[in-house]
Amino acid sequence: MPVPPLIVMIAGGTEESTRPRQESFLQGMRELGHVEGRTFQLRARFAAGELTRLPGLIRESIAEYPAVLVVVGLSAAQAARDATATIPVVVATGSDLVDGGVVKSYAHPGGNITGVSDLTDESAAKRLELLKAALPNATRVALLVNPDFAATPKIEARVEAMARSLGITVTHLYARDRTSLLRAIDSLAKSRPDALLVGGDPLAIAYARERLERAAALRIPVVDFWPGTAELGALLSLQADIDDNFRRAASYVDKILKGAKPGDLPIYQPARYDLIVNLKAAHALGLTIPQSLLLRADRVIR
Repeated sequence: MPVPPLIVMIAGGTEESTRPRQESFLQGMRELGHVEGRTFQLRARFAAGELTRLPGLIRESIAEYPAVLVVVGLSAAQAARDATATIPVVVATGSDLVDGGVVKSYAHPGGNITGVSDLTDESAAKRLELLKAALPNATRVALLVNPDFAATPKIEARVEAMARSLGITVTHLYARDRTSLLRAIDSLAKSRPDALLVGGDPLAIAYARERLERAAALRIPVVDFWPGTAELGALLSLQADIDDNFRRAASYVDKILKGAKPGDLPIYQPARYDLIVNLKAAHALGLTIPQSLLLRADRVIR
């Protein structure tokens, strides 16, 4: 019996934070008629939020001669781009892949990479706008970003431009590992901003529960970007349907296994972002969310 083709998934987050998305990918494969262990094998590697580990994880994966690499996040996509021009690569979700230099265009990616490209920088600016709608008196906001994350300069630029139009002063917090992430959150005890805006990168995903718990202890409202963070205590979350992205990644893998060339498969860009409002968190912080914002929400946690 022939050995089924190997698919390797490389994620910037932890195994725990990636597991639900990995299951969505597997669901997508099953819906397309695949059976794990029979029509494909799946292995996964995780950087646990430390983006500098990604090139090594990519090299380990390439050494196994996979049929397809599935990468999660812009940094992983760039590491794959730098490591191979021949092994097909599917990006399950990642910030602007064109500006990030991963593909030539959305319609005609070219090369060996295709997949899903979200708009992390644009949605960060939108989250700041929603933060102001939720907290009209907010004038000082802390922006948490990872200096190693390739999309950080665009995120900062977009947020600063939006902040100027809203009359908000932004202070920048930088974290590149768990220790510096938690230290950055703890520093808010002295600066006391009106809210914390999370920029969006694998480190923030990997340690979402810890950073949200620390922010809650300091009574700092958080506006987040990743599915599940509103349920963990964020005041607001503006998020793409990441599970749908991973199911779509499965459809790309299916096409490639059937002979399609990645460079001929157009990049998918999610058009829908859901606004989640956590009224329980608002009440715990003594905040009142305007009715106008609640009416805009796709879901309200009460």
